[in-house]
Amino acid sequence: MSHFDLTIDEVTFKAACKNKTAAQKRIYEMFSSSVYTLVYRITGNQADALDISQEVFIKVLTKLNQSKSPKLLGFWIRKIAINTAITFVKKNARLVTNINFKEKTIDGNITETLSSLDFALKQLPNTSRTVLWLYEVEGLSHQDIASVFNKSISFSKTHLSRAKNLAQSLLTSKNGGYTAIN
Repeated sequence: MSHFDLTIDEVTFKAACKNKTAAQKRIYEMFSSSVYTLVYRITGNQADALDISQEVFIKVLTKLNQSKSPKLLGFWIRKIAINTAITFVKKNARLVTNINFKEKTIDGNITETLSSLDFALKQLPNTSRTVLWLYEVEGLSHQDIASVFNKSISFSKTHLSRAKNLAQSLLTSKNGGYTAIN
């Protein structure tokens, strides 16, 4: 289930469309955490994620009348967040030529495990990390991901496969600094 699968009542939606601050604040409070998390997973940078999240909500609140219904509002916001983050990543793409891995050991400690997963995700190339997140967490189909990037379905499948393989090797190989959870 997506974190964007939230609905807002018709009254609040109409009030927000009429620029009522309290209603717009309610929309922001409902979706700000989900937007930030999604954007952070795409960009891999907290400062960029904060800036992009702000940009997303400026777009959302100024174009709220374009949303088809309050029931689809979350998915409309998700689409804006994805497109805004991907545009940012494309504009700021850098060629990664050297990745330094840190020594870590994943054990039964959930905090350490989550930290290690976060570290592994940050090591993935931006496009592959984005495809992995959109497919596995946000539940987008390969067709949806291909549309977002204006690419073919095989583009999405290839990047997903590469991301999974690299993440798995980061988390299971001693050469990557990690040992597997037993």
